[in-house]
Amino acid sequence: MTTQPQTGSSVLKAIFSRTFVAIALINFLGMTGYYAIFVVNTQFAVSAFNCSLAYAGLLTGIVVIGCLVGRFFSGRIVNSVGYKQLLFAGLALYFVSNLAYLAVSSTWMLLIVRFLSGAAIGIIGTVAGTLVAVITPKAFQGRGISYYSMSTALAICSGPFIGIAFVGKIGYTGIFWVSIALSAVSLALWLLVRVNEKPKAQTKKKIELSDFIDVRLIPFCLVCAIFCLAWGNIQAFMAPYSHVFHVEAAASFFFLVYAAAILLTRPMTGKMYDLHGPAIVFYPAIISLILGLVILWALPSSIGVLVAGALCGLGFGNITSIGNASAVAMVPRERYAQATSSFFIFFDLGIGAAPYLSGYLVPTFGYDGVFGITAAACAVGLPLYYLVTRGAKKPSKGEELEFNKELEDITVTEEQSGDIPVSQKPKS
Repeated sequence: MTTQPQTGSSVLKAIFSRTFVAIALINFLGMTGYYAIFVVNTQFAVSAFNCSLAYAGLLTGIVVIGCLVGRFFSGRIVNSVGYKQLLFAGLALYFVSNLAYLAVSSTWMLLIVRFLSGAAIGIIGTVAGTLVAVITPKAFQGRGISYYSMSTALAICSGPFIGIAFVGKIGYTGIFWVSIALSAVSLALWLLVRVNEKPKAQTKKKIELSDFIDVRLIPFCLVCAIFCLAWGNIQAFMAPYSHVFHVEAAASFFFLVYAAAILLTRPMTGKMYDLHGPAIVFYPAIISLILGLVILWALPSSIGVLVAGALCGLGFGNITSIGNASAVAMVPRERYAQATSSFFIFFDLGIGAAPYLSGYLVPTFGYDGVFGITAAACAVGLPLYYLVTRGAKKPSKGEELEFNKELEDITVTEEQSGDIPVSQKPKS
């Protein structure tokens, strides 16, 4: 058989199946509603229940704990329950938890709703991320995950914008309704997901840690968690930082510049990963993130904030997508769910721990000092990344050339069933 040269259109056709697009939209809409509520929840708790800022912070941060729980258990049960079934369960729980905001009448009710909402997001994120890794041709997994992660990048920008820009006009109840509507559309998009799979029969055995995460990935994920400290501090302290240094206008554009940098670079960095492996992207991304944090520390000005936004987008934005792709590439296909769960559990831990740990540093070093200390921590992560990735398998030209035959199989399958089956076996 004569193989045809790869073209940009054939690559995009293989990646952007109907299921891929549906999953990306589900993730974007869900995360947009998640961030829209996240940025106003502390203020809502204080104004509605007159609680302390510390307790309001707990009511906001408990969603991260719920997310960790959702990721932890979904990684274990996804193979036995089924991808589509578990995705529906997560979407349904998310829709119901958003509706429950309208009935919240006490802080303990808000605590429960926030926890359940986080658990739902954890389930959705783990299943969706695993599905993307499974349905994307192996030779182009870096690009597929990079394209998919753009949905999160857009949500990081649009969610806070909706929450901050419209809460004064439509109130907290209006923000809740926006999130309800977005979760309803996500639930409807589930109907477009096509997964030809038969849930694997699970033999009864003693529950082990490896059922939930892949233990082999812990060193790598711990290093990635160091870089997540940066994003956790940026989310938590950008607003007060901008107030102290009178750069509120520039700070309002920080996340927009951040998202733009991601959208402009992810297609290129994903292709570079597929062709040359993660190092060619990861090292420049780490350096870019460090430079962005240094600028926030040393040059607290409007232009500094905007430049930092671009550098952090180039840095952390690509660390997220390439880190996820790297974690998946380090395990066999049947462990993709545990790999995705492992990566994002430590991802959430890093982001969630950052504000708590840095809260002790702010009184002494200030908000700018916290960014400087975080830059130093990321600098320590640079050699650690080298140590934990030595000897990691890189994409080979053989894998790249296999795409032509893989694309032929995909085309036949699409004609028969309308999408790419999860049961498709990678060529060896």
